[in-house]
Amino acid sequence: PTDLLIARSSANVEDLKGMSGAGLYDSILGLDASDTPSVADGVKRVWASLYTRRAVLSRHKAGVPSQATPCMAVLIQRMVPSEYAFVLHTVDPIMDEGREGYVYAELAPGQGETLAAGTQGTPYRLRIQKETRQVEILAFANFSRSEGGGEGLVDYSKDPFTQNPQSLIELGEKLCDLGMQLEDEFGCPQDIEGALSEGGLYIVQSRPQ
Repeated sequence: PTDLLIARSSANVEDLKGMSGAGLYDSILGLDASDTPSVADGVKRVWASLYTRRAVLSRHKAGVPSQATPCMAVLIQRMVPSEYAFVLHTVDPIMDEGREGYVYAELAPGQGETLAAGTQGTPYRLRIQKETRQVEILAFANFSRSEGGGEGLVDYSKDPFTQNPQSLIELGEKLCDLGMQLEDEFGCPQDIEGALSEGGLYIVQSRPQ
């Protein structure tokens, strides 16, 4: 963790089963903890994102009955100097049959906005069998740019996980264990966001999948 903060949303029309809203509302990164006006402005910007055109249309499509229904809290968290961000589903969202037996993970360099915002490109994609911990690498990353955690274009041929796929497999095993622990703790499949930093795994959010 650093002295920088992130302002992020937690809305009653966001962290719901069947409507996660990942990337729908704004998160403001890199706020200086010593600059109170800057932090306050970040909170206001997150709140304002509740009523963007995209957010309103998305809620209407999801069947939210009234625009008076949505409410939002703004969380202020210390930023993790994220080397990689990951999204983890404890039930594979892609498979048609047997999906409950697999964990699905996506991983990309930088901050989580890279994944949540659907940046053009392909992250590292893993499928892990829960019972055996067998890891299948579905795709190697080819994002053209790292958001937040790096600057400029990324040469993925030099990325440690590309050069050493075994390290990616070992990470997949750890993510599987982590996902199953959270699923057991909350009693239902989970949609998890997290980060890798200095050899540690950080969970920043877990919601019903």
